[in-house]
Amino acid sequence: MRYIDISDFEETFNRLNPDTTFKEWVNVASQHLENIRLLDARGRSDYWAKNNYWRELYSTLSELSGHKCWYSESPENSSEWEIEHYRPKAQSKNESGVVIREDGYWWLSYYWKNLRLAGSLVNKLRKDRFENNKEVYGKGNYFPLDQNSLIAGPEDYICTCETSLLIDPINPSDVTLISFDSNGDVYPTYSEEENLLNNKKAVLSIKFYGLDHSPIQRSRSKIWQKCESILETTNNYIKYHNPTQLQINLKISESYFELVSLTKKSEPYTMVVKCFIKEKTKDKNSYPWLENINTVLQ
Repeated sequence: MRYIDISDFEETFNRLNPDTTFKEWVNVASQHLENIRLLDARGRSDYWAKNNYWRELYSTLSELSGHKCWYSESPENSSEWEIEHYRPKAQSKNESGVVIREDGYWWLSYYWKNLRLAGSLVNKLRKDRFENNKEVYGKGNYFPLDQNSLIAGPEDYICTCETSLLIDPINPSDVTLISFDSNGDVYPTYSEEENLLNNKKAVLSIKFYGLDHSPIQRSRSKIWQKCESILETTNNYIKYHNPTQLQINLKISESYFELVSLTKKSEPYTMVVKCFIKEKTKDKNSYPWLENINTVLQ
């Protein structure tokens, strides 16, 4: 999961939608919110079905992520795409299925900062068809909170009183809580002993975002192997081709260019590349030429 910077949301929307403005979108969204304010749960559900105005933000949300799922970093052509409400608009449940808010975060249903772009494999409940286990994955209307957390109420648009147990891609510290290995497997960056809360957030996010879905895992593994090939090709050249220092520098620059290119916003699974580099830079004896690459990663 890569950090999504939403500070340019308005500028991006205006650039992609020359016939209107983001301020106009917000004004219409505010009117939709007023229209559902006095409705019951059934009435809101019917209204949302006919007035899913958040779809107008699809191109903006896609542009901000480099046309990838905000949760899995899978490319846009890998599945159907949906605009997902980070805090569920209708009903929210904890990790055990116990309802936390019967009416959900309805007041955030048209709030742009609560919207994320997700592949259907993340947003909908389903089983991994490539595995024999019966566990159901997907976010659905799950939104677990820490057991000691307060629960936000209507008109609270920031919800800072809550301690969410799901990683949010617009929070830069959150996206550091999961890591990837050479097999493409995803795991918590912190153990329970190191940080219980961060571990739990990672474990639940991996489950509810379906981050260990088999096709995604295989795709991440291919990215890791591609990085491995770049490193080994460079090391082999330096060790066995008897190059001059100038040639060594050129080869290292070439490798830096290839690795940095794999971390561009438009590339899939960029956090796998960063985890790969983090792992390899620990070995200063084998890859001394790699130690400064973190300063130029995108």
